[in-house]
Parts: sequence; C-alpha cells; structure tokens
Amino acid sequence: MQQTVKERIRALRMMLKSEAISAFIIPSTDPHLSEYVASYWKTREWISGFTGSAGTIVILKDKAGLWTDSRYFLQAAQQLEGTDITLYKEMLPETPTIIEFICQNLLPGETVGIDGKMFSANQVEQMKQKLETANVHLKDYGDLPGKIWNNRPDMPDAPAFIYDLKYAGKSCEEKIASIRTEIQKQGTDGLFISALDEIAWTLNLRGSDVHCNPVIISYLLITQNNITFFVSPQKITEEIKNYLEEQQVSIQPYSETEDYLRKLNIKSISLNPNQTNYAIYSAINPACRINHCNSPITLLKAIRNEQEIAGIHAAMRRDGIALVRFLKWLEEAVVSEKETELS
Repeated sequence: MQQTVKERIRALRMMLKSEAISAFIIPSTDPHLSEYVASYWKTREWISGFTGSAGTIVILKDKAGLWTDSRYFLQAAQQLEGTDITLYKEMLPETPTIIEFICQNLLPGETVGIDGKMFSANQVEQMKQKLETANVHLKDYGDLPGKIWNNRPDMPDAPAFIYDLKYAGKSCEEKIASIRTEIQKQGTDGLFISALDEIAWTLNLRGSDVHCNPVIISYLLITQNNITFFVSPQKITEEIKNYLEEQQVSIQPYSETEDYLRKLNIKSISLNPNQTNYAIYSAINPACRINHCNSPITLLKAIRNEQEIAGIHAAMRRDGIALVRFLKWLEEAVVSEKETELS
C-alpha cells in the first residue's frame, strides 16, 4: 500500500507539472458537499491511504501534508507511515492551516489547483482572498486525480424508490407548493438545491447511493412553472418515471447539469453558497442574478407532520427493544467470561 500511495502521488505530480500547478488540494467530500460520500468520490482516501472519514490532503511538488482532527491522530499516523505524507493535527496551536502551509511553501505568482466540485462557492472565494494576499492564485482544474485513478469505483447507479405517503405525511405536490411560496417571498424566479437530504424530502424519493444515507445523487431546480430533476437515467425505473410525470417533474441527465445552467433562462435564482459547489455556481448563466440565502427547505422539513412524528416514535420503540435485548445478552455474556470488550 505504501509504495502504491507513493506511485499515485508521483503520477499526480507529473500531471501538476505539465499544467504548471504548484499545489493541489483534495478534501473528503463530493459534489454535494456531503459528510458521507459514495466510493466514487473517496479520492483523498485513494491517494493517501488514510481511511478516516474526515481529512484534507495537500500535494506540492516536493512534499505532501494531510490535515485531520483528533479522532484520527493515531489512525492517520499509522496509515501514513512510509508514504512521505506529513500528518498535520488540526486545532493544535503549532499546526498551520492549509492556507498558511501553502503560502509558506509557494512563491508569489504560483498556482494552487482544486476540483471546483469538491468545494462550496463560499469556500473558494474565501481561499482566493487569503491566497491572493501572498500573490498565490487558485484555479479550478476539475477532477485531475480521476485521470490517473485506475479501477475507480463506478458512479452509484442503484434505482431510486418512492417514499410512501403514509410515512412522508405530505405529498410532493404539497411540498413543492410550500417551496414556491417561499421562493416568491425571496423575490426570485427559482431555487437550486444541491443538498441530497433536501432533494429526497422534497420529491418523496429515496435511494441507496451512500452507505447508511437513503439519498439519491442528484440536483433539483424549482421555478414557479417547472421542476427539473438532474439525475442519472439508470436510477429512473418505469415506476419512478410515471411518478415524476404525475408530479410534473422533468428529468435531465445528472452529467449535463452545468450545461443546463449555462443556458438557464430566468432572471434570478436563489441558492445557498455554502451548499452549492463552486463549479455548479460558476456555470449559472451570468444573465441570471444569484440570490444568496439559506434553503427554505431546511426549515420546512424541520417541522414534522403527524405521520413523521409517528414514524420517529415507531423507530424509537424498535431501537429501545433492540437495546434492551442487547443489555440482557450482555449481562449473561459477562458472567461467562468468554467475551472481551473487542468481541
């Protein structure tokens, strides 16, 4: 594994050299800025060998560093051993920030590369401002590591499924009507949604694209007249297709989201720049005014209806039963002295 990591970093450095890039930043997220991601986007894990859920690697011409938090100090030290990647322990007084590290190691006029889909629009603007004080430039080069990632896992393509109204409590039609009311209050013509949980809630759809997260890799655009669902065609079964038609939701390929936004023909759009990746944000037609705001869906879905509350209660009962069964087993197992903390 150690030599493999070195080979991967060496291959990326050759690519950076050909593009005149002095540093490249790779975080742990995906185009939806999710905390938990599908295997396809575990680029930081692939190139560093560090398997923790949180961390960012910075690769320079002659050195590399990985930043992670205290949950992973021991694990990261073990997994990075022999890789020539230096561990930087976040939140310790002696640890430089990523931007400080870059400014200390790059010369004025040099360039830092990122994949703009892995950072929010706000993050990129903040990094640009800080780097420019040292005359260091930040540029979106897209998914450069993906070009050298052999045997990369496929994009998630499991079919979506309908979340039954008896659990959702409100129909997709009702939710869209509430969202449109909020869009009207904001004084814009539409709302662009990147957060996967908000899309699942709005459409009453679920998926299995991310382990332990019932979401569908997708984007959603809601205007007063149209609803556009950007999703991989493989996820749309005949049942889902008919359901979306009933809800007056049109489907566009996930891979063509940016092209669609470049041609967007509305005067204004609302979005959250902390939840929208930089590449998507940059693709929006310049003639369309962008209104920075929190997504209205965040508060709408926070107010639980009767069916949702009943569902939470049912889940808690099932969870309580499971816990009591485990505690009963544990009391008996401890007496036998055959079980350890690890087992």
